Amino acid sequence: MIRARLMHYAKRMLNRPSVPPPVKGVADAEWYDANYRISANYAAPYWESEYLFLWSVLADRIRSAHARRILDIGCGSGQFASCLFGLTTIESYTGLDFSAQAVGMAQRACPQGHFVVGDATATTIHDEVPHDILTCTEVLEHVPADHLVIERFKPGTRCICTVPNFPHETHVRHFTSVEQVADRYTRFFDGLDVWALRRSPSQVFFVMDGKRNHHRG
Repeated sequence: MIRARLMHYAKRMLNRPSVPPPVKGVADAEWYDANYRISANYAAPYWESEYLFLWSVLADRIRSAHARRILDIGCGSGQFASCLFGLTTIESYTGLDFSAQAVGMAQRACPQGHFVVGDATATTIHDEVPHDILTCTEVLEHVPADHLVIERFKPGTRCICTVPNFPHETHVRHFTSVEQVADRYTRFFDGLDVWALRRSPSQVFFVMDGKRNHHRG
């Protein structure tokens, strides 16, 4: 087992495309394309993902709301979409991501869903795709202009988003408390509920659940 893992990581390093690294946390679509292409984690079924614990909580809220149509901003490789189709009674799912590689993987992994390549800070998909709930998980911490992403959310829509408490080479920010998350995002939502979901002693994901209002940054 250990030998197999070492060979796997060695192969990844040898095959790693030469792309510019993130600068102050900002990585372009080419960087994400390369990482989606070489990482086995993004190609694994959703039940093997390290994020299953988080997705299960969101799926429970979506199921409790009897939501049928989901719009997911920053959909990645389709694991969350597959999770929702597996754990809830949704009828339609549309995912947006600026990585063409991720969108291609998502369409293959979850053919029930619809996936689109686009820029979350400029997309008009919110007005084009009917949806009961919008999700945006582990995305806002990657985007310098995160408020522009939220401003695209359609007023009156229930939104469930998550952000982390830990740094990463592709994080332009992270949060240390519920209060810090609320301070940055409360003005964009009515009745925003923010709470901490702990994965380990050092890793926490903050879940935000509220209805988008008409505020603009």
